Amino acid sequence: MKKWMLMGLTLMLVLVLSACGSSGKGGGSSDGSSSSGGSDGVKEIKVTASNFKFEPSEIKVKKGEKVKITLENKDGNHGLAIPDFNVDLQQPGSAEFTADQAGEHEFHCSVMCGAGHSDMKGTLIVE
Repeated sequence: MKKWMLMGLTLMLVLVLSACGSSGKGGGSSDGSSSSGGSDGVKEIKVTASNFKFEPSEIKVKKGEKVKITLENKDGNHGLAIPDFNVDLQQPGSAEFTADQAGEHEFHCSVMCGAGHSDMKGTLIVE
């Protein structure tokens, strides 16, 4: 019985420690960030997460613009949440929304990723 408990605790420890230590999926550009206008009028923005920052950490869009934000993990496992626009990517992937609220909107890591997790923030500026 103790053997199974020890194995279970070891597995849990490995999972917790691997949250920020494993490589994310996908490739990307050399600087980890890009922005472009899509063919369907959607502004495409790539955000690369690493321990413990986003690149870019500041994103500017125009009010009313359709935005597709794509998260890629460079180091560790991270998420990206923009609460004001109901965006919460828990893993690499994309989300689309309309930037219909002018002002500065915080985005942050939505996956507990280690000691620097609370500092992993950025700003979406809707002009």
